[in-house]
Amino acid sequence: MADKLWAVAEEDNVHRVAERSGAYEVWFLTFTDPATGRGYWIRSTFLAPKRGSASAGIWFARFDPADPASTFGVHRRSDTWSMSTEEFDVRVDGTLMSSGRAEGTIEGGEHEVAWDVRYQTGGETYRVLPDALYRGRLAPTKLVSPNVDTRFTGAVSVDGERFEIVQAPGQQGHLWGERHAQRWAWAHCGDFLEEDAIVHVVTARGRRGPFTTPYVTFAGVRWDGRWIRLSRIGRKPDFGLGTWRVDLENRRYRLTGRIEAPTAALLRAKYEDPDGSSRYCHNSEIASCRLALFERRAGGFDEIALLESRGTTHAEWAGLTPAPQVERQFLEVSGSRRTHK
Repeated sequence: MADKLWAVAEEDNVHRVAERSGAYEVWFLTFTDPATGRGYWIRSTFLAPKRGSASAGIWFARFDPADPASTFGVHRRSDTWSMSTEEFDVRVDGTLMSSGRAEGTIEGGEHEVAWDVRYQTGGETYRVLPDALYRGRLAPTKLVSPNVDTRFTGAVSVDGERFEIVQAPGQQGHLWGERHAQRWAWAHCGDFLEEDAIVHVVTARGRRGPFTTPYVTFAGVRWDGRWIRLSRIGRKPDFGLGTWRVDLENRRYRLTGRIEAPTAALLRAKYEDPDGSSRYCHNSEIASCRLALFERRAGGFDEIALLESRGTTHAEWAGLTPAPQVERQFLEVSGSRRTHK
């Protein structure tokens, strides 16, 4: 079935949890430099705990497929932020994320980083979840991709070395909620070897009161000029650290295959929930996938597209405990202590 889309608007990125406690919010960019194969992940975050003062954060990560030792991430906490409820304008400790632009600097772990990139806007917002889950509190986290298929141009400097970014494929996402899922996997790719397509998929298990929910999976595939939506509910996970077996279908289409990243391509991030609990996200912006799209025809399913990427899939695997196999993790550094507005 074709998925309904919304024209991109500032309201898809405005600050959603202002003046609330017990909530969090994230704006993020992921892109892969076609010249070097390096992947980048930039996040601006807001945390309003149930008890205590709110805070913000800026996250930067670089993933290097040629030299895994050069993969690193830095997270800076700050009490300095400005987030608009009327337009996409998020400022954390001197950094900026806005409609079509992101810039900032961060230091930590002997790294000095600066970025200034522009990205194309004006497409359609893709809502990852079904319409009903954006209303009320049924979904503890709500996720949208206001710029699900865009290109980044600008520059990233790491330790004094400047890298020009030219038309790097990627996306810009926005999520907010009361708590993270207990376990989840997420992936996005818009840069395949042979096909002009986008895949955006998430699977998660949460908790409602004393009960653990099933694993719920939602996927969107943009192919041949249209979006195809698929979903599944299951008791067992179809993913493990760095690997994800995808097998989804609806009445007309089926998507099957794998999303993978070696342990050396993963970086661990520690997330905090508003209730003080932690989640551990193992992310890679240089993952790969091989997915086959089938269409139901007389006699069964026929393959209509092979969606294969090598190092251009953005993916993550997360849960309640850190994976010791993942050696690299974000370095935590403190930011400034000034009044926010």
